[in-house]
Amino acid sequence: MQINFLRHNEIDRKNWDRCIDNSLNALPYAYSWYLDIVSNGQWDAIIIDDYAAVFPIPFKNRLIYKQVYQPFFTQQLGLFYTDKLYHTKLPDVLKALPASYRKIHLHLNIENDLGEVFSAVEKRVTHHIDLNKSYQSIASDYNEQIRRNLKKSLTHHLQVETSSDVNILISLREMFLQEALKGKQSAADTDRLKKLIQAILDNKKGEIKFVRGAENDIQAAVCLLQSNGYIIYLSSVSSDVGKANHAMTFLIDDMLKSNANTQQTFDFEGSMIPGIARYFKGFGGKEKWFSVIQK
Repeated sequence: MQINFLRHNEIDRKNWDRCIDNSLNALPYAYSWYLDIVSNGQWDAIIIDDYAAVFPIPFKNRLIYKQVYQPFFTQQLGLFYTDKLYHTKLPDVLKALPASYRKIHLHLNIENDLGEVFSAVEKRVTHHIDLNKSYQSIASDYNEQIRRNLKKSLTHHLQVETSSDVNILISLREMFLQEALKGKQSAADTDRLKKLIQAILDNKKGEIKFVRGAENDIQAAVCLLQSNGYIIYLSSVSSDVGKANHAMTFLIDDMLKSNANTQQTFDFEGSMIPGIARYFKGFGGKEKWFSVIQK
């Protein structure tokens, strides 16, 4: 087994993306174009056996060292591999990290096996729904609260539409998430998200969904990252009216209905916040845990 560390400009992007396309545990966060945006082009990599497996290393330059970190809008990274042979090779990859990466705080993916090199400082959770069944079967797992809220939403004459207008989603976030994100995400992060969503649309790796009310007002919006067998609930927002009308519940139900009986998994992307986690579980979301490593 050959393990090589490569600087960003040494990475063969075509081979890299081909590896992600063919990975057994592929996630869209690991495509080169996605990493370029979320890390501002600052990521190196470890390559195994000529791109049979890859490990992205997003970093920030500090005064005398580099810090590996988890970029915003990127739930999981870690080791991606095209053959089960590499499933247990994460410890070897972590040993191969150059000494210049002194500090590490990185989310692995749900298929990564840490071994004994690093211990996980924490476990984080996401919630999955298997879409390889009928809508009736999916909806039978909704809890009573979701069923009540969905029934209420149906009285408000809501309609779901697909859009390519990134500006509307970003504007809604700025109007209705400003207080919640204060001190957590900057204006630069918002600009990065806008660029990322546009790239998702351009690369045909997802879509934007809106919910309109009877007055033609947009009450909820979400960017769905759709790739590698996943539909990922990447960025969402509801207006105050939308919250009262349960527009997001209406939207999620519509998405599950539209994608039932497909070979896909719906990923809610978390959350560690108890109230949000309960909401996702209310749709029948099953917990999937992944490790966070720190050094």
